[in-house]
Amino acid sequence: MSAKASKTKGNGEREPVTVTLPAGLVDQMKEFCREYRVTPDMVVERALAEYFREGDMSH
Repeated sequence: MSAKASKTKGNGEREPVTVTLPAGLVDQMKEFCREYRVTPDMVVERALAEYFREGDMSH
C-alpha cells in the first residue's frame, strides 16, 4: 500500500474545517463553553455528529 493510499477515508484522520457563525451564536457558544469548561471544537463536533447521526435523513 502506498503512503497516499494510507491517507484515505476511514483511517481516523480528520480534515480541518472552518465554520463561520453569526455573532450572537458565537457569544452564546463562548458562554456555554466557559460555563461547561469545554472547547468550541468539541461543541461543534458533537453538534454535527448529532445532526448527521446515522439513519437520520431529516437534514
